[in-house]
Amino acid sequence: MKRHGVRILTVGLTIALLSATFANNTLFNNDKLVLLGTVTVTLNTVSPSVNVQINYNSNNFNVTAGVYNLTTTAPKNQAFCVDLDHLINFSQNYTYELWLAYGRVGALLNLKDSFIVGPDLNKKAAGFQIAMWKIAHDHSLGNPDNLSGNVFQYTQNATIAGYANSLLSATAGQADYYYYLRSLNRNNPTQDLAMVPEPASMIALATGFVGLIARRRRK
Repeated sequence: MKRHGVRILTVGLTIALLSATFANNTLFNNDKLVLLGTVTVTLNTVSPSVNVQINYNSNNFNVTAGVYNLTTTAPKNQAFCVDLDHLINFSQNYTYELWLAYGRVGALLNLKDSFIVGPDLNKKAAGFQIAMWKIAHDHSLGNPDNLSGNVFQYTQNATIAGYANSLLSATAGQADYYYYLRSLNRNNPTQDLAMVPEPASMIALATGFVGLIARRRRK
């Protein structure tokens, strides 16, 4: 636990210092629909997961890729990192904006429960996170889903890369609703996160949002 905490903190800090000019929120700004309020988040563990080496903005980093298990006031207690430019610590309370969002990240997140099951959980979870980072840092820039090129790269383990590529193929051209957790402190931001939505609440929120847009257009 402590070893993982140091790894995430050190890698996040290194990326923030070396790559701050590459910070990219294009995906998240385009996906945001409705601000639902604020939530508190505490990161407890990253599990299932695998320690992997990634290449981000032409620099190699060792990071933990997997499912974030949280204590939170958000609708779900699991999330994924979508932001390699900032850090997050274990056992520390953070405040986030909770947004209803719509985009390719949502299509990926809706595959979580059917994908991260059965054998090979750790590598599947890592592959899922790799796909998330590829979408966040390359798809939002219009780059192709090539794990060997562009802003974000991963080639270390063929099995994990295969899982990530299968998810990227499954979500190509797709979009769906999800929860986007955006760090409230923009002067010293924490990693932004993405969370699987609850189907019932998503239907209600989406219906309300469509109704709001329709009323505005009539006015």
